[in-house]
Amino acid sequence: MLDLCSNKGRTLEPSAGDGAFFNELKSRQADCVGIEVDPSVAPEGALVRDFFDFPLSEQFDSIVGNPPYVRFQDVTVNTKKRLKSDLFDARSNLFLFFIEKCIRHLKPGGELVFIVPREFIKLTAAKKLNAWLFEQGSITHFYETGDVRVFDGATPNCAIFRFEKGRKDRRMADGRRFVEADGQLMFLRDDHSLRFADVFAVKVGAVSGADHIYTHPKGNMEFVFSKTVETGTTRRMLYGIKHPHLDKHKDELLVRRVKAFDERNWWQWGRAFPVSELPRIYVNGRTRKPEPFFLHDCHSFDGAILALFPKNHRIARRDLIECTMMLNKEVDWQQLGFVCDGRFLFTQRSLQNCLLPEKFSRYLPSEKHKDVA
Repeated sequence: MLDLCSNKGRTLEPSAGDGAFFNELKSRQADCVGIEVDPSVAPEGALVRDFFDFPLSEQFDSIVGNPPYVRFQDVTVNTKKRLKSDLFDARSNLFLFFIEKCIRHLKPGGELVFIVPREFIKLTAAKKLNAWLFEQGSITHFYETGDVRVFDGATPNCAIFRFEKGRKDRRMADGRRFVEADGQLMFLRDDHSLRFADVFAVKVGAVSGADHIYTHPKGNMEFVFSKTVETGTTRRMLYGIKHPHLDKHKDELLVRRVKAFDERNWWQWGRAFPVSELPRIYVNGRTRKPEPFFLHDCHSFDGAILALFPKNHRIARRDLIECTMMLNKEVDWQQLGFVCDGRFLFTQRSLQNCLLPEKFSRYLPSEKHKDVA
């Protein structure tokens, strides 16, 4: 990771911890500053202070490190008082604040080399940060670690990236192109100029909050669910009815966390699915299925499933089949940032805001097809 650093000059490690990076940096060059807020682990030579109280007048050629992964609600009171930014809200993890502040500490042409949860490239909470980061410079290197646990604890899948402040060339070291679209970051090898949202509307399925209770042989409705892509089968469930089977589970249903339940609605699902007879393509939100997109005649679907409704409501069945095949075979979802260690990770927002190859313009509504042509 330290080998990604190409600048010479003043270097910062903003969250030194026990000195894993800081000590190696000191051995490589003398002009190195380390900061650690916890005096019990701070390595020799590091400044014991809160990084978010460190003045921005301190500028660096290189910043390297592994910022802490801490949920906003778990951030210490003293640090939280110093987290003032228009880019974030109460959903934002502490490592995102580190990214922003470090970029502000970089000199023009300075580099930031971080290992962080790879989810930041798609996170809703990082939407403003990612758009701002793209304005400030460019990512030149981006490597995913997959399911390898780089650190102890519950830290998600990680990525290592190098960012260069002020860089306008979007070409990366490996030939990919660094792209930002509505706060999502992508690293593309091919031409992607068509907005997914111009071709499809992405809808989420119904959420019961207690599938094991609502699944019932005498259910009144069939649902596309997580196993449908493998088996082609649906799941029979109780939906929208106050069935006697639910009575014995009332206490459990009242405390579901999907939304607030009381005596008036305890038997209902937490979220409904969009009722529509329009054609759609299904995909699991999380799946290792090599070809994750599929068709099914059932129009009800649960929360594990996303439905892609073509904006061209008159799309022919044969074109819907062809479009599904193209989504499976002709889109590199890895370079779009949707694959981590062989697992597809789709959300409504991330799909809606990604880019597709120009060849998908054939599925646009006719008036938009004319605009593209």
